[in-house]
Amino acid sequence: MFKRMQQLQCESVHCFSSVDQDTPFRAFIVLHNTDRGPALGGCRLKSYRNENAALNDAMRLAQGMSYKAAMADIPHGGGKAVIMEPAEPYDRNALFQWFGRCVDSLNGRYVTAMDVGTRVDDMDTIATQTQHVASHSAIGDPSPHTARGVFAGIRAALEFQQGKSLAQARVAVQGLGHVGLELSRLLLRNGATVFATDTNLQACDKAASLGAEVVDLNDIHRVGVDVFAPCALGAVVNDSSLAELQCRIVAGCANNQLAEPHCGDALAQRGILYAPDYVINAGGLIYAAGRYANRDEDLIVQDVDQIYYRLLRLFVAAQSRNCSVDQVADQQAREILRNDHIKLSA
Repeated sequence: MFKRMQQLQCESVHCFSSVDQDTPFRAFIVLHNTDRGPALGGCRLKSYRNENAALNDAMRLAQGMSYKAAMADIPHGGGKAVIMEPAEPYDRNALFQWFGRCVDSLNGRYVTAMDVGTRVDDMDTIATQTQHVASHSAIGDPSPHTARGVFAGIRAALEFQQGKSLAQARVAVQGLGHVGLELSRLLLRNGATVFATDTNLQACDKAASLGAEVVDLNDIHRVGVDVFAPCALGAVVNDSSLAELQCRIVAGCANNQLAEPHCGDALAQRGILYAPDYVINAGGLIYAAGRYANRDEDLIVQDVDQIYYRLLRLFVAAQSRNCSVDQVADQQAREILRNDHIKLSA
């Protein structure tokens, strides 16, 4: 564990296990960096094959949140929580009450929010136990703002690489959760042709009713499109899928889209433009942080729309340095965090 923490430069790992439940609850909260402020990051509820898989997921996601906050210039560090969903039937309300107490025990060093597998009503339950939660009902659902940011990023990528408008674009959306479905709606409303898929057939029906063409789950990355938008879980760009991609751009809301660091270089070598996930999907974090700080919503929306310009600058920088976009983004994020640490240490 400590070797992996060192590799990812995680500050601390907090392990929690319930002692008073018939069905044991287990969770990890990882604080990657708190130099910019309290670590802000979602709470993921997922079935993991073992503790190591859950912890590694939390550490990688926490690092991504630090980079996301740094690139979005918000006063938070990065953190992430993962709850290992019990295999046996369990009381969901009891689970999130327990998790709220776990969050509260960190005394404000970690602020939680929605993520894969969690809902606004779960955040409401957490908020009964702690004030350190950034996406409960009184604050609002961050997912439409994540979709808005991804939409802006897709526009930037299309204009930079192909000089295309959305009305001319074909986009494949993999995953139709809150963000993927809203992104599909935005794309269709602006004239794009959308291909979509999800494991949830009801979500597919919703996308079809909006005008998307539903394709098989295993074929979505093989569809000939301008943009492939991963909007489900991570590691979708891997050694197996790379050779099968039939797109010019990869730009979606999923975290950790690249299974391995070399996948970014492989995309660049194929002439596929990659929009780094923690830059393009920062809209939800920007919204959650802004609402947590009681900022005006119009100003928050303006900040989300800046994702368009951030990505254009990254694309230009990568082109001028003849390297992959993810390399430039990683370098910039690490430099911001390094400078923050130097300021605190001075």
